[in-house]
Amino acid sequence: MSKAPADCATKEDIRAEIDRLDGELIGLLASRFGYVRRMAELKASPEEAVVPARIDEVLSHVAARAGTAGLDPDLARSLWSKLIDWNIAFERKAIAERTGGN
Repeated sequence: MSKAPADCATKEDIRAEIDRLDGELIGLLASRFGYVRRMAELKASPEEAVVPARIDEVLSHVAARAGTAGLDPDLARSLWSKLIDWNIAFERKAIAERTGGN
């Protein structure tokens, strides 16, 4: 059972909620990665892993959603930039391995 931040009476309560949320975030990121893996299966060459307009679109949406949710948009942008960089590296490697490309 989750508690709102204001309902946490101890540091242990807060840590338990953070741990619970971390578990949920891991599950969501793993689900997201399933789509990244599928995208790599659909792309024909490693060069297709980078789509600058899509990267800009995702970062803009994330920043806007973060601001609306009360999260610092710059933090969200930074986190997603790292995530996107990792996804691009994964896609390039997966596509190259599948196609025998560089």
